[in-house]
Amino acid sequence: MPMGTLRDALSYPVLRAGILMLLIALLIAIAGLYRVDRHYSSSGTLGEGMHYLGDDRFENEYLYHNRTLTLSSNNATFSLLQGNEMWNYTLINESITLHPSMRPVIYVFHGEVNYSYDARAVDYPYAIYSMVAFVIMLVGIVLSFIGYTQFLRDVREGRR
Repeated sequence: MPMGTLRDALSYPVLRAGILMLLIALLIAIAGLYRVDRHYSSSGTLGEGMHYLGDDRFENEYLYHNRTLTLSSNNATFSLLQGNEMWNYTLINESITLHPSMRPVIYVFHGEVNYSYDARAVDYPYAIYSMVAFVIMLVGIVLSFIGYTQFLRDVREGRR
């Protein structure tokens, strides 16, 4: 019984197209892993009342935030709200540095609070193309299987 070689197998256009699609899908998937670091910062003085720090678009659009909030005051009483939790602080000629887990909300009861808010996040701008890579991969697998079965059929029948 004659044996086919890899060169013989790659002469089948359907198998070649399937392997090419698999390579393209691999390259697109690798491109989806490209990451970009994003940064947002703001600072200022907060008077009495409720204050939402940060940028809503930045906080919702990017992943894996690393937040640093530095607060200082000569004489202020305030609360830091994080989801369902609340922490109360009184600062008299001092400052504190916090690392909130989500976008900080500060309610100042008395005085003024100086703040500096810095948020860093990760963005994967090409990750959406991984869905395209997945579809191309599925089509590539099907075409490769069809081409390989044609090749095996021809080898069995002695045409290769």
